Amino acid sequence: MKKILSIAAALVGFTTAASAADFPVMPAKAALPVPVIFSWTGCYIGVEGGGNWGRSEQVARSGAFAGSTITGKFDLNGGIAGGTVGCNVQLSNFVIGAENDFSWTNKRGSVNDLLPFNTATVSETREKWIDTFRGRFGYAVDRFMVYGTAGVAFAGTEARVSNPALFGTVVDSKDRTGWVAGVGGEWAAWSGPWGDLTFKLEYLHAGFDSKQYVNPPVTIGGATIVTRDVHLSDDMVRAGMNVKFNWGGPVVARY
Repeated sequence: MKKILSIAAALVGFTTAASAADFPVMPAKAALPVPVIFSWTGCYIGVEGGGNWGRSEQVARSGAFAGSTITGKFDLNGGIAGGTVGCNVQLSNFVIGAENDFSWTNKRGSVNDLLPFNTATVSETREKWIDTFRGRFGYAVDRFMVYGTAGVAFAGTEARVSNPALFGTVVDSKDRTGWVAGVGGEWAAWSGPWGDLTFKLEYLHAGFDSKQYVNPPVTIGGATIVTRDVHLSDDMVRAGMNVKFNWGGPVVARY
């Protein structure tokens, strides 16, 4: 009996050793690469351009027909291009910031005056530049952010009244102040140790305060160009590219 138990113990030991030899040895746990989490925090500069359109109307404020529309509502359109500067702070997935941009534009539109005014006279509204200062409120998912924006707008404008047969052209320039709001999306396409390259697409709408042009009225060659309120609105679609400078380098995830 003792001999049988000894043989059995030897077989069990041999089987265990053989199984251990066949079982692969696990290497030490390899170090995982440390992921870098993108952050929208930082200040940036950029360029932008696109299309600019809107509506205008000129309403008489002097003369026998004061209060009557001279032109009715008419369309304006043009291109827009300029630069921007701003800063963001990211808090979890939320991004808050402020942005200022200045753009040149050739937005304009004109129509013949309506009765009871001289229908051979052409009235025109032009916009030469637009500047907006806005807050931005975004939600970011890693490298993509959607945002709403609102603030104040400024514009350099002209009202032109033309009738070559009677008086030529009368031009009056005014700077305008109004409000602006819109939405947009921005994507960080490239990152380096010093900063990031981002692309954005946004839509903005601006409305401006009423402003009187040709005040006082002008009389030339027997024709009187009446004082007028010029109503103005803007719609802008712009694509842009920004260079954002990092504050303190990229954010690194910790385990």
